[in-house]
Amino acid sequence: MSFLKRLRNVVRYGFGARARARKTADKRERKKARFDCAERWQQDAGFARRRYASYEDYLHHQASKLDGIIDRLRETEPQEFAEFLERFSKCTALEARGSVLCLGARLGTEVRALQALGHFAIGIDLNPGPDNPYVLPGDFHRLAFQDGSLDAVYTNALDHAFDIDRAVREAARVIRPGGLFLAEIDVGFGEGSIPGDFEAAHWKSSQLLIDRIRDRGGFTVESVREIGETRGGRRRQVVFRKPGTPA
Repeated sequence: MSFLKRLRNVVRYGFGARARARKTADKRERKKARFDCAERWQQDAGFARRRYASYEDYLHHQASKLDGIIDRLRETEPQEFAEFLERFSKCTALEARGSVLCLGARLGTEVRALQALGHFAIGIDLNPGPDNPYVLPGDFHRLAFQDGSLDAVYTNALDHAFDIDRAVREAARVIRPGGLFLAEIDVGFGEGSIPGDFEAAHWKSSQLLIDRIRDRGGFTVESVREIGETRGGRRRQVVFRKPGTPA
Protein backbone atom coordinates (compact mmCIF):
# COMPACT_ATOMS: atom_id res chain seq x y z
CA MET A 1 0.00 0.00 0.00
CA SER A 2 1.44 3.38 -0.98
CA PHE A 3 2.20 6.08 1.55
CA LEU A 4 -0.51 8.36 0.13
CA LYS A 5 -3.13 5.62 0.33
CA ARG A 6 -2.19 4.85 3.93
CA LEU A 7 -2.41 8.55 4.75
CA ARG A 8 -5.86 8.79 3.15
CA ASN A 9 -7.04 5.80 5.21
CA VAL A 10 -5.70 7.32 8.42
CA VAL A 11 -7.50 10.59 7.69
CA ARG A 12 -10.73 8.87 6.61
CA TYR A 13 -11.00 6.43 9.51
CA GLY A 14 -9.68 8.92 12.03
CA PHE A 15 -12.35 11.40 11.09
CA GLY A 16 -14.91 8.56 11.08
CA ALA A 17 -14.00 7.51 14.62
CA ARG A 18 -14.21 11.09 15.86
CA ALA A 19 -17.56 11.55 14.14
CA ARG A 20 -18.94 8.39 15.76
CA ALA A 21 -17.66 9.49 19.17
CA ARG A 22 -19.25 12.92 18.71
CA LYS A 23 -22.52 11.32 17.64
CA THR A 24 -22.51 9.06 20.72
CA ALA A 25 -21.75 12.02 23.00
CA ASP A 26 -24.52 14.11 21.41
CA LYS A 27 -27.01 11.27 21.86
CA ARG A 28 -26.04 10.92 25.52
CA GLU A 29 -26.44 14.67 26.08
CA ARG A 30 -29.93 14.59 24.55
CA LYS A 31 -30.90 11.63 26.75
CA LYS A 32 -29.63 13.39 29.84
CA ALA A 33 -31.53 16.58 28.95
CA ARG A 34 -34.75 14.58 28.64
CA PHE A 35 -34.07 12.77 31.93
CA ASP A 36 -33.37 16.07 33.72
CA CYS A 37 -36.64 17.56 32.48
CA ALA A 38 -39.08 17.78 35.42
CA GLU A 39 -42.03 17.58 33.03
CA ARG A 40 -40.86 14.14 31.88
CA TRP A 41 -39.44 12.61 35.07
CA GLN A 42 -40.27 12.87 38.77
CA GLN A 43 -37.27 12.32 41.04
CA ASP A 44 -37.43 11.69 44.77
CA ALA A 45 -35.12 10.06 47.34
CA GLY A 46 -32.79 8.51 44.79
CA PHE A 47 -35.53 7.10 42.55
CA ALA A 48 -37.05 8.48 39.37
CA ARG A 49 -40.36 7.74 37.66
CA ARG A 50 -41.43 8.74 34.18
CA ARG A 51 -44.54 10.91 34.28
CA TYR A 52 -47.57 9.29 32.65
CA ALA A 53 -51.02 10.80 32.29
CA SER A 54 -52.55 7.50 33.43
CA TYR A 55 -51.81 3.80 33.90
CA GLU A 56 -53.39 3.16 30.50
CA ASP A 57 -50.95 5.66 28.97
CA TYR A 58 -48.10 3.73 30.59
CA LEU A 59 -49.38 0.41 29.24
CA HIS A 60 -49.74 1.80 25.71
CA HIS A 61 -46.26 3.36 25.76
CA GLN A 62 -44.53 0.21 26.98
CA ALA A 63 -46.42 -2.09 24.62
CA SER A 64 -45.47 0.07 21.65
CA LYS A 65 -41.73 -0.50 22.06
CA LEU A 66 -41.58 -3.93 20.44
CA ASP A 67 -42.80 -2.75 17.04
CA GLY A 68 -39.72 -0.54 16.63
CA ILE A 69 -37.13 -3.09 17.75
CA ILE A 70 -38.50 -6.50 16.76
CA ASP A 71 -36.31 -6.82 13.65
CA ARG A 72 -33.17 -5.96 15.64
CA LEU A 73 -34.15 -8.39 18.38
CA ARG A 74 -34.49 -11.20 15.86
CA GLU A 75 -31.09 -10.36 14.38
CA THR A 76 -29.33 -10.39 17.76
CA GLU A 77 -31.32 -13.29 19.24
CA PRO A 78 -28.59 -15.95 18.73
CA GLN A 79 -26.02 -13.83 20.57
CA GLU A 80 -28.47 -12.92 23.33
CA PHE A 81 -29.45 -16.57 23.75
CA ALA A 82 -25.79 -17.51 24.26
CA GLU A 83 -25.35 -14.69 26.78
CA PHE A 84 -28.45 -15.70 28.76
CA LEU A 85 -27.34 -19.32 28.72
CA GLU A 86 -23.94 -18.40 30.12
CA ARG A 87 -25.32 -16.12 32.86
CA PHE A 88 -28.01 -18.56 33.99
CA SER A 89 -25.62 -21.51 34.00
CA LYS A 90 -23.28 -19.57 36.32
CA CYS A 91 -26.09 -18.81 38.78
CA THR A 92 -25.69 -21.81 41.08
CA ALA A 93 -28.73 -20.84 43.20
CA LEU A 94 -30.91 -21.44 40.15
CA GLU A 95 -29.74 -24.99 39.54
CA ALA A 96 -32.37 -26.68 41.71
CA ARG A 97 -35.25 -24.41 40.68
CA GLY A 98 -37.83 -26.13 38.50
CA SER A 99 -40.41 -23.53 37.44
CA VAL A 100 -39.30 -20.04 36.46
CA LEU A 101 -41.46 -17.10 35.38
CA CYS A 102 -39.74 -14.39 33.32
CA LEU A 103 -41.15 -10.88 33.63
CA GLY A 104 -41.00 -8.50 30.67
CA ALA A 105 -39.65 -11.26 28.44
CA ARG A 106 -40.41 -9.75 25.00
CA LEU A 107 -39.61 -12.49 22.43
CA GLY A 108 -38.64 -14.98 25.15
CA THR A 109 -34.92 -15.48 24.55
CA GLU A 110 -34.32 -15.87 28.28
CA VAL A 111 -37.18 -18.37 28.46
CA ARG A 112 -35.55 -20.52 25.78
CA ALA A 113 -32.23 -20.37 27.64
CA LEU A 114 -33.86 -21.53 30.89
CA GLN A 115 -35.67 -24.32 29.08
CA ALA A 116 -32.36 -25.41 27.54
CA LEU A 117 -31.00 -25.73 31.09
CA GLY A 118 -33.88 -27.98 32.10
CA HIS A 119 -36.27 -25.53 33.73
CA PHE A 120 -40.01 -25.33 33.23
CA ALA A 121 -40.05 -21.69 32.10
CA ILE A 122 -42.57 -19.26 30.66
CA GLY A 123 -42.54 -15.50 30.16
CA ILE A 124 -45.04 -12.66 30.24
CA ASP A 125 -44.92 -9.31 28.47
CA LEU A 126 -47.35 -6.51 27.64
CA ASN A 127 -46.59 -7.18 23.98
CA PRO A 128 -45.02 -10.58 23.26
CA GLY A 129 -45.39 -10.13 19.52
CA PRO A 130 -47.14 -12.44 17.06
CA ASP A 131 -47.16 -16.24 17.44
CA ASN A 132 -44.84 -16.30 20.43
CA PRO A 133 -44.77 -19.80 22.00
CA TYR A 134 -42.55 -18.71 24.91
CA VAL A 135 -44.27 -15.58 26.23
CA LEU A 136 -47.85 -14.91 27.28
CA PRO A 137 -49.54 -11.49 27.29
CA GLY A 138 -49.41 -10.18 30.84
CA ASP A 139 -48.67 -7.30 33.19
CA PHE A 140 -46.07 -7.91 35.89
CA HIS A 141 -47.96 -5.55 38.20
CA ARG A 142 -50.93 -7.99 38.06
CA LEU A 143 -49.68 -11.56 37.79
CA ALA A 144 -52.26 -14.20 36.93
CA PHE A 145 -50.60 -16.87 39.08
CA GLN A 146 -51.53 -18.28 42.47
CA ASP A 147 -49.71 -17.43 45.70
CA GLY A 148 -46.58 -19.51 46.20
CA SER A 149 -46.98 -21.33 42.89
CA LEU A 150 -43.50 -20.80 41.37
CA ASP A 151 -39.98 -21.84 42.28
CA ALA A 152 -38.37 -18.68 40.90
CA VAL A 153 -39.08 -15.41 39.13
CA TYR A 154 -36.55 -13.73 36.84
CA THR A 155 -36.51 -10.23 35.40
CA ASN A 156 -34.20 -7.71 33.82
CA ALA A 157 -37.04 -5.24 33.23
CA LEU A 158 -37.63 -3.39 36.49
CA ASP A 159 -36.63 -0.19 34.72
CA HIS A 160 -39.88 -0.61 32.77
CA ALA A 161 -42.07 -0.81 35.86
CA PHE A 162 -44.76 1.77 36.50
CA ASP A 163 -44.52 0.94 40.22
CA ILE A 164 -41.40 -0.95 41.34
CA ASP A 165 -42.84 -1.73 44.76
CA ARG A 166 -45.99 -3.23 43.31
CA ALA A 167 -44.06 -5.33 40.78
CA VAL A 168 -41.73 -6.65 43.50
CA ARG A 169 -44.62 -7.50 45.82
CA GLU A 170 -46.35 -9.40 43.02
CA ALA A 171 -43.17 -11.37 42.34
CA ALA A 172 -42.84 -12.15 46.05
CA ARG A 173 -46.47 -13.25 46.20
CA VAL A 174 -46.17 -15.93 43.51
CA ILE A 175 -42.81 -17.31 44.69
CA ARG A 176 -43.08 -20.27 47.03
CA PRO A 177 -41.42 -20.13 50.49
CA GLY A 178 -37.70 -20.67 50.05
CA GLY A 179 -37.91 -19.71 46.37
CA LEU A 180 -35.86 -17.18 44.45
CA PHE A 181 -36.27 -13.80 42.84
CA LEU A 182 -33.45 -13.36 40.32
CA ALA A 183 -33.04 -9.77 39.13
CA GLU A 184 -30.55 -8.33 36.68
CA ILE A 185 -30.45 -4.61 37.33
CA ASP A 186 -28.79 -1.67 35.62
CA VAL A 187 -26.38 0.61 37.39
CA GLY A 188 -28.02 3.89 38.39
CA PHE A 189 -28.02 7.43 37.09
CA GLY A 190 -25.45 8.31 39.74
CA GLU A 191 -23.21 5.58 38.30
CA GLY A 192 -23.30 6.73 34.69
CA SER A 193 -26.51 5.18 33.36
CA ILE A 194 -29.14 7.39 31.68
CA PRO A 195 -32.62 6.04 30.85
CA GLY A 196 -33.80 6.10 27.25
CA ASP A 197 -37.16 6.68 25.63
CA PHE A 198 -38.96 3.66 27.09
CA GLU A 199 -37.61 3.21 30.59
CA ALA A 200 -40.30 4.05 33.14
CA ALA A 201 -38.19 3.92 36.31
CA HIS A 202 -34.61 4.52 37.33
CA TRP A 203 -32.48 4.74 40.48
CA LYS A 204 -29.42 6.62 41.63
CA SER A 205 -27.47 3.46 42.43
CA SER A 206 -27.98 -0.26 41.99
CA GLN A 207 -27.51 -0.71 45.75
CA LEU A 208 -30.50 1.55 46.42
CA LEU A 209 -32.62 -0.70 44.22
CA ILE A 210 -31.27 -3.88 45.81
CA ASP A 211 -32.21 -2.56 49.25
CA ARG A 212 -35.67 -1.57 48.05
CA ILE A 213 -36.37 -4.98 46.47
CA ARG A 214 -35.21 -6.70 49.66
CA ASP A 215 -37.43 -4.56 51.89
CA ARG A 216 -40.55 -4.41 49.71
CA GLY A 217 -40.50 -8.10 48.86
CA GLY A 218 -39.50 -9.33 52.30
CA PHE A 219 -36.50 -11.09 50.77
CA THR A 220 -33.00 -11.82 51.96
CA VAL A 221 -30.10 -11.08 49.61
CA GLU A 222 -28.26 -14.28 48.83
CA SER A 223 -25.69 -13.06 46.31
CA VAL A 224 -24.72 -10.12 44.12
CA ARG A 225 -22.61 -10.71 41.02
CA GLU A 226 -21.23 -8.19 38.57
CA ILE A 227 -22.05 -9.29 35.04
CA GLY A 228 -20.51 -6.24 33.36
CA GLU A 229 -21.67 -4.96 30.01
CA THR A 230 -24.70 -6.64 28.47
CA ARG A 231 -26.72 -5.52 25.47
CA GLY A 232 -28.87 -3.62 27.96
CA GLY A 233 -25.93 -1.87 29.63
CA ARG A 234 -23.85 -2.46 32.78
CA ARG A 235 -25.68 -4.80 35.11
CA ARG A 236 -25.53 -6.74 38.36
CA GLN A 237 -27.20 -10.11 38.89
CA VAL A 238 -28.84 -10.32 42.32
CA VAL A 239 -30.32 -13.43 43.90
CA PHE A 240 -33.02 -12.76 46.50
CA ARG A 241 -34.54 -15.54 48.57
CA LYS A 242 -38.05 -15.64 49.98
CA PRO A 243 -37.98 -16.76 53.64
CA GLY A 244 -39.58 -20.01 54.64
CA THR A 245 -39.34 -23.71 54.05
CA PRO A 246 -40.76 -25.31 50.90
CA ALA A 247 -43.98 -27.23 51.50
